[in-house]
Amino acid sequence: MSKYVRQRGIKTLKSGDMMRNYHCCRSGTYKPKGKGVKSLKSQGSAKIGISCPAIIKVRQSTENVVAQYFPNHKNHENQLEHLRTIKRRCCEKKILQDIREEITVDNGRKKLIEKKDIHNIKRDLYINGYIKRHEVDAVSVKLWTQEMKNNGENCIVFFKEQGQSGNDYGLKDEDFVLTIMTDFQKEMITKYGKDKICIDGTHGLNSYYFNLYSVLVVDEHKNGIPLAFFFSNKSSEDIFRIYFSAIKNAVGIIETTTFMTDVAPAFYNAWSYVMGTVKNGLIVCLARYEKQAPKFK
Repeated sequence: MSKYVRQRGIKTLKSGDMMRNYHCCRSGTYKPKGKGVKSLKSQGSAKIGISCPAIIKVRQSTENVVAQYFPNHKNHENQLEHLRTIKRRCCEKKILQDIREEITVDNGRKKLIEKKDIHNIKRDLYINGYIKRHEVDAVSVKLWTQEMKNNGENCIVFFKEQGQSGNDYGLKDEDFVLTIMTDFQKEMITKYGKDKICIDGTHGLNSYYFNLYSVLVVDEHKNGIPLAFFFSNKSSEDIFRIYFSAIKNAVGIIETTTFMTDVAPAFYNAWSYVMGTVKNGLIVCLARYEKQAPKFK
């Protein structure tokens, strides 16, 4: 039910022995790293603002290792929302199945384990090829985009990071915009985009409140094919114009017959501004269980 972390580096004594101190992870004060805008978790920081006396002191010599363990925690409660998951096996379904079979009355935190916990374990231990390039998410995304460009994978058609000036596009410094479109997707929109274009939005992806928008087409087998992915912290007609302009710069003008979206006319207005007017503009009203609403052209 506890986790201990090393807050400082290794101290070398005159005798040559090395000292390491591992403190309770609840000790100390929360200090945000970098200039990102990541929101604090809903349960607040795990840091209590003062020290917890629980500590493990390790002294290592050339002959042996001696550890002193002080297990008594103070100045904080044993709150479930701040406990860390035990990092063990890595197959999600197997882990969850095993844990449920092992549950007893005194299992505590293990009763609350979810797939998100397993995902975090895989991320932290670099399992199954999962690589987080930097502990700060914004830096990790920037490194990934640079890696894609260096590898010749031309899937980044527009990228504006937070903190970068975006005056050329009417964006603020704190705005984030990322448009992804692979070579296969470029080929598919050229092939099927003349028939119909569909837009779908997903909100509340993470604590940054970024939005995901997907452009899709329908092939000859009536299967939907995603053609581009847009991530941004804003939802407005101006930002959608940037999205569609990135597609236009990548594949040229798409003259489609039908444009389908949800009840937000900003999508259609932005598409018409960039690509030209569309013969059929359709609104899909899922909330009313209607397949098609009247044209809003």
